[in-house]
Amino acid sequence: MIRSACSATLLAMASLLPLLAAEALHENKPAETKPAEGKSIDVKPAPAALSPETEVIEGRQVLVTPKKELSFNVKADADVQTRELWYRSFDGKAWGVWQKHGINFNRDTPITWAPPEGHWQIYLRKILTSGLSMEAPTEATKAHQEFIIDRTTPVVAVKFPAAKAKLRGGERYAITWDAQDPHLRASPISITWSRDGKGTWDTLAERIPNSGSFDWTVPRDMTLSGVIRIEATDKAGNTGFAEVSSVLVDSIKPKGRVVGPTISAKGDLALDLDIKDEGPAGLASAQLWVSQDDGTSWTQGPFIQDPRTVSWKAPGDGKFRLAIVATDQAGNQSAMPKGKADDQTVLIVDSAAPVILLTSAIGIIPSEKAGPTAQRDFKPGDKVQVPFAVKDVNLAANTVSVYFQSDAAKGWTEIGKNLPADQTFRFDVPKVETKTAKIKVTAVDAAGNIGEAVATESFTIQTTVKDDGEIQIAP
Repeated sequence: MIRSACSATLLAMASLLPLLAAEALHENKPAETKPAEGKSIDVKPAPAALSPETEVIEGRQVLVTPKKELSFNVKADADVQTRELWYRSFDGKAWGVWQKHGINFNRDTPITWAPPEGHWQIYLRKILTSGLSMEAPTEATKAHQEFIIDRTTPVVAVKFPAAKAKLRGGERYAITWDAQDPHLRASPISITWSRDGKGTWDTLAERIPNSGSFDWTVPRDMTLSGVIRIEATDKAGNTGFAEVSSVLVDSIKPKGRVVGPTISAKGDLALDLDIKDEGPAGLASAQLWVSQDDGTSWTQGPFIQDPRTVSWKAPGDGKFRLAIVATDQAGNQSAMPKGKADDQTVLIVDSAAPVILLTSAIGIIPSEKAGPTAQRDFKPGDKVQVPFAVKDVNLAANTVSVYFQSDAAKGWTEIGKNLPADQTFRFDVPKVETKTAKIKVTAVDAAGNIGEAVATESFTIQTTVKDDGEIQIAP
């Protein structure tokens, strides 16, 4: 009789594991609250579709459940008068002593218990209607059921990215985290992303191992308020999560170019710049790059502090290609200079003034004569020309001027301006009495250098003829 009663009891206890597993998720669920940046909070347990996992302890499958109150459904037995619930806990090193529940459960009374969190074993001692009973459990007694009560959500912290991080669209980053719980699931981690934390959440990873790192290629998007959420679920179905907010994503490369000058007479320059970053990250750095061989090779120039201007000293006269490499705070960078491109600026540095040659020592010749002449005396109204030649690699158009001087004390008078460099200037001799008339020619190149040539000799302008008076007859 005793043997059959014990056998029935053990069979009843063996049925507890699937019953507990079936009921483990039928609980009141805690309300979700907003987390602090990078900190974990309690959230509602995982959906019912996510079944509990068992803990394997010394080869035993041990149920982990968040239930606040356990109900033990045992087989109805007319011979049973009452049942006693005995329990003991494991402190991580050893099992404690068996303790008896304060209530004896009659045959028709459901057996319920609200244990605190911990690792438990239970033993149900039957007392028959005749008064015959099972032995009270001892240290060597085999438990009828073993389970773990876990109502604590996992602790999660996001390590990267941090709040207000600036990420580059299309770039691959490693999202890193730390998730702690004594009973984490085998694949407890899920990662989601939202552009604003309010609308659509995109699943980046679902139920992956707690490796602490996940490689994510950031979408080519633009946002100032992105949110990354990492959730960790334990074997009881408790879920904790951490968020980082205000994550910026920038997918636009900044742009920059030198807008001027394109030619200069001096090597110490203040270059005018146009550097723009149309994305939300903001400009991080910009640098001038220089080519002295028309794009064949490039060298680094100074870093740029002001996006509107930068100081640069040319190593000498010549032709230079200039480019800007700009980087924003998300890591987007404009293209490195290579060869020739439309976003480059060609700068000419020319410090040499035009060279002007006067073909006549006095600067003028009669207009009707094609070659040099010995004539040095002229009268008002004579038509003369100033033959000259101008040499310069960057000569500006129509920048030749011709000046006349009758007296060094009176200075120069401009008699021709905006003249082409390839034509002879003609004018009529003015009505001014002088023996020291001179000619000067100037020319300006595109860099602003001014060349000048002054006639080496003067000429005479005669305006009157004196009467010699009475003439004597020669003997």
